[in-house]
Amino acid sequence: MSNPPHPLPPEGGRQHGRSDVPEHRGGPAPSQEVLRDLMGLLALPALWAGRDGETILELMTQAVERIVPLTVSCVQVPILPSQLPTRVLRVNGRTLDDAQTLAWEPFVQACNGMAHHTDKSMLQDTPLGPLRVIRLYLGSGSRGGSIWFASRDEGFPSLAHGAVLRAAVSLATTGLHTARLNHEREQASRAKDEFLAMLGHELRNPLAPIVTALQLMRRRSDQPPSREQEIIERQVSHLTRLVDDLMDVTRITRGRVELQPQAVEMQAVLAEAFESVSPLIEQRRHQLALEAPQTPARVMGDPARLRQVFVNLLTNAAKYTDAGGQIGVRLTCSSHAVEVAIQDNGIGIEPKLLPLVFNLFEQGTTTIERSRGGLGIGLAIVRNLVDLHHGSVTVRSDGTGCGSTFTVRLPLHEDVAPPLPADSPVIEAARSGRRLRLMLVDDNADAVQLMHDALVAHGFEVVTAPDPVEALKLSAGFDPDVAILDIGLPVMDGYELAHKLRQVSGVSDKPRLIALTGYGQPKDRARATAAGFQTHFVKPVHTAALVAAIEALCPPRQPPAPTGARRRELP
Repeated sequence: MSNPPHPLPPEGGRQHGRSDVPEHRGGPAPSQEVLRDLMGLLALPALWAGRDGETILELMTQAVERIVPLTVSCVQVPILPSQLPTRVLRVNGRTLDDAQTLAWEPFVQACNGMAHHTDKSMLQDTPLGPLRVIRLYLGSGSRGGSIWFASRDEGFPSLAHGAVLRAAVSLATTGLHTARLNHEREQASRAKDEFLAMLGHELRNPLAPIVTALQLMRRRSDQPPSREQEIIERQVSHLTRLVDDLMDVTRITRGRVELQPQAVEMQAVLAEAFESVSPLIEQRRHQLALEAPQTPARVMGDPARLRQVFVNLLTNAAKYTDAGGQIGVRLTCSSHAVEVAIQDNGIGIEPKLLPLVFNLFEQGTTTIERSRGGLGIGLAIVRNLVDLHHGSVTVRSDGTGCGSTFTVRLPLHEDVAPPLPADSPVIEAARSGRRLRLMLVDDNADAVQLMHDALVAHGFEVVTAPDPVEALKLSAGFDPDVAILDIGLPVMDGYELAHKLRQVSGVSDKPRLIALTGYGQPKDRARATAAGFQTHFVKPVHTAALVAAIEALCPPRQPPAPTGARRRELP
């Protein structure tokens, strides 16, 4: 009958290392138990992934204690550069708590003064009596931390035991290095997200008054826009898309995008995408053709994100197709899926680049003048958004000069109700004549002035305030129906201002609140909702979208004022 397997030591208990580790080449053969423990020690790196430094040290010392006859092991390591060194003290197989380690403090201090010897021990006094102690470094030099192993054995450490200890410390050093790198990556990623959020906010602040000024110029002029105005509009739209892409790529790659799915007709999504890219198509004199069935092709998805997918693909086709080229869009339906193929006769894609086109920041061969433009993130956003819709996107090209075809495949949903159209009776009723009082709070003087003029032109009575203090003074006498607030304000932020405005009004849901800000991360939207904002806009916002949101928030009150209404100044 074979012997039963060797039992594991009880939790927190001690199992001395065994003396049957071979001392030299000609010594006794190692037992199966020893081989098992040695293999377990060598397999430790497989456990390092996702572990913090303290856990790595615990696993290492426990593995060593199964092989080497240790009485004490003490680790003192600066696991993270910004933290004090971590200390782990184990005695007779148990980890001591902070109170128990006080009695061992003289021993630890004596160990700190020891020299580094890989095969020679020194006798040190301990609460358990004199022990033989060996010191090893985790990494190169003392700055990486030290570990001390102590034993009652006269011959500690033997040749074999010394080899085991050095191997274990080497493995733990590698694990600690990996844990530090993971921490640094997380810190760098967090710092990058914070930087991009601030960058987006700072870029959107000057974009907002520029966009509003262009909209006012169009509204006030009976003449077609000048060539110079069209150029400014195109470049501002391009810059806005770049800022949006920078924000999106961070959210998408970190899995922070929240879809708002509904039944969507793909024909409508494509029509809106065509409208968005039409200035670029017209500028480059492309021929754009659409082939689609008359029967509505519906999918379950977020209409804004799906529109973004096809805007990015059409923009990509337009950029990489020479002036006067052809772009074709074909929409087809099968029993289970909707396919949209966007084909161009542009510069094509080299075979070696086909597997890489959806990678972040991949742009292929780029000339020094960067005539095609872009950041190399549009297609990465496309792939991630399509994945979130449980679809797929593929690309095909016969090589340089042969054009390319991008195909998006999405699950078909036939038995769902169509989405409520934007011009539904509910929305139209909200647009009936009334005179609403609006308060606009923003510390950007240009932005607040232009937005004031744009809203007055739509028939609203508008007052402005450059900061929360003035806004609170103004609110008591003006009694606004809607407050449009920037979030990054001096003295107090927009969230706190929203709370105080409703305290002034004495009504829990008045004024209605709209956030108009450069902060557009999901956490910013969530915080705005928690603060009572009904709507959250990211700068720059189209005036028509803001007007629609205002009118949808408030019931009819009275006929609109003339568009030439005078601006009401601060008291």
